[in-house]
Amino acid sequence: MSTPAATAADADTATDTATDADTAAAVVDRAYRLILGRAPDADGLAYYTERLHCGELSRPQLCAALASSDEFADRLSPEQAPAPEAADTRAAAARDPEFVDAAELVRTTTVEELAATAEEYFSSLDDTELLLTKPFKEPGEAADLLVTFGQVLRGLQPAAGMTVLDFGAGTCWTSRLLTQLGCHVIAADVSSSALALGRELYARQPVLGDRPEPEFLTFDGHHIALPDGSVDRILSYDALHHVPNPDRVLAEFARVLRPGGLAAFAEPGPEHSLQPQSQYEMRHFGVLENDVVIEQLWERARRVGFADLRLCLLDSAPQWVDLPTFQDVLAGHTDGSVFPEPTRAAIGDRRMFVLRRDGVETPDSRAADGLCADVTLSDVEVVTSASGATVHGTCLLRNTGTRTWLPSDAAHGPVFLGARVHTADGAVSDRLSDSGGRIPLPGSGIAPGEEVTVAVRLDVPAQLGDDSGTAPVAVEFDLVSEFVCWFSVNGSTPVTVPLS
Repeated sequence: MSTPAATAADADTATDTATDADTAAAVVDRAYRLILGRAPDADGLAYYTERLHCGELSRPQLCAALASSDEFADRLSPEQAPAPEAADTRAAAARDPEFVDAAELVRTTTVEELAATAEEYFSSLDDTELLLTKPFKEPGEAADLLVTFGQVLRGLQPAAGMTVLDFGAGTCWTSRLLTQLGCHVIAADVSSSALALGRELYARQPVLGDRPEPEFLTFDGHHIALPDGSVDRILSYDALHHVPNPDRVLAEFARVLRPGGLAAFAEPGPEHSLQPQSQYEMRHFGVLENDVVIEQLWERARRVGFADLRLCLLDSAPQWVDLPTFQDVLAGHTDGSVFPEPTRAAIGDRRMFVLRRDGVETPDSRAADGLCADVTLSDVEVVTSASGATVHGTCLLRNTGTRTWLPSDAAHGPVFLGARVHTADGAVSDRLSDSGGRIPLPGSGIAPGEEVTVAVRLDVPAQLGDDSGTAPVAVEFDLVSEFVCWFSVNGSTPVTVPLS
């Protein structure tokens, strides 16, 4: 839709103009529920309430705007109708006198109040030890969190050196894992006390190796204090369903992402607010446990600049079967009661998905897939002596893959012409003491289809160790993206030069 969706209103007032703010909000709320079958989103509520309040829009015009929306048209399609059992479940829950309507909570509570609720929770904790063990608080939860995180990580496609915004990071267990992967992580949360616990987690469980230092950013609920196009990836792990203004937050995600960047989410599904645990959290702590209706979310995401949506068909609690059943599944001989019906049921209240911002992101040599090359060595000369051998030649390299090779002085994913030595005992060594077996490539990067010529001069010692079996007998030349992979792993053919 080009404007926020509206809802059905009382049809008996065809000529009203200005309406007081509270009445206007109630009219908008009722219109949404009657026409679109849902509570108004925050932006739609604000937009239509203001127009009704100032007299720019009448109630019939409000109804007409909703009825002409794409969302309403989708509701007319039989396949879009809610399942009867889902409607029955929601109606039964609403009859409970203690039922908390998530939409009503959004309507009656400000963004600032919900942020204050989160801060009060984290700041009032006396014992934080258990929180800092997440995702290993208990085995059942750990299995679900790790499987889910692993799949969302696949969708996120991070690479060393990327800047990743971990939105709703809480105590930062996901941030710490992303840092360990070599990402520059910006952990954002509405609770400064939660982020303080995140700092403590990093201090008590430091990451290994030389990794970028994390940043910690307190989110005000409206604006992410980062420049436009400043992050490569966004992770929202069980965070977006706590947000009362998803339209605004999604717009901020699109703003801070670089063109072609990815935002990956692990969220609950469309019936989340009805679950007993959700009702308990909202009733006792005032925490928003909203439903995630992926069709509505995708419509919002498209409006603010996202170009693609992909969802994960994964059951984080898979079946364990005997060998005959497993073989039947592989052969396609089992009925739907074994597979995939249980998986379909399992993803009913779980949504793992990735949004891609419009624009193009150039894939580079920080990841292995798509790294391929043609290697041609000419004018080869091998000069031997008592101390070893020197290999001279000219190497023509052509990028036949899908990724741009980063320059040899890049901090992450630098590409070199690498040399591996074959010894008399059949071993292969990929490190030479002086040069490390790495010959830098000229230029500032090599795009797919481009070629580069490299002058080769490589000194190989007569022995790599103390026994005769370590005497080099040949040198193999291959491209290598440092700490990522040798190109021959992807099928490229290296060139081998005998030393005798």
